[in-house]
Amino acid sequence: MTLDQFRRLAETWGGDVERWPAPTREAARKIAASAEGALVLEEQGRLDRLLAVVPAIEAERADRSSLLVLQKLASIQEEQPQPWHRRLLRWPALVPAASFACSVMAGVWLAGVAPLEQPSSDALSVVSSVFDVYAIGYGSVQ
Repeated sequence: MTLDQFRRLAETWGGDVERWPAPTREAARKIAASAEGALVLEEQGRLDRLLAVVPAIEAERADRSSLLVLQKLASIQEEQPQPWHRRLLRWPALVPAASFACSVMAGVWLAGVAPLEQPSSDALSVVSSVFDVYAIGYGSVQ
């Protein structure tokens, strides 16, 4: 066992070698007999003693703190999950981007589906030729 391994074990298991895992105790006792090992165990022993002190807390203060924590937890309302379309509308750039995409799709559709062979000055005939299925040959007349 090296001094670094000994130090890691002391930081993990504390300053008492008897609390360490059994396979490491014999090698740890040999290193603990050296000056460096004793110094490491002394540092960890001070930390162990510091952590072993139980703070004195009044029962009323603990009860009051517990009650405040429980009241805070009870006041938190669980959010209802939003439907997917509501979550998408939270993104500020989504609506303009979707509008642009729809416009592009409509333009491509109009350019491909309704090419006008003879330009017409009448707006109604242009609109009816675009939206009239029979005029573009997709429907069948019965």
